Amino acid sequence: MESKMAYPLFDSGYTLWAADLETRLKDQLGSSARALGIDPRLLLQSYYSGYTVTAALALLASRYPSLTL
Repeated sequence: MESKMAYPLFDSGYTLWAADLETRLKDQLGSSARALGIDPRLLLQSYYSGYTVTAALALLASRYPSLTL
């Protein structure tokens, strides 16, 4: 049986991490993660797996080949 990871209702660390990621996406591509069609669950999973913003950007580039970061 597969268990789903529960995330806290509010996590200021994630909020800051996601804001940094959004800023870099907007600087590099001119769009937000939502506008680019990036699955928000992938961002949550990346943060709680311990990815840095740079590592998350590399992951996004590998999962979404249309993004040129």
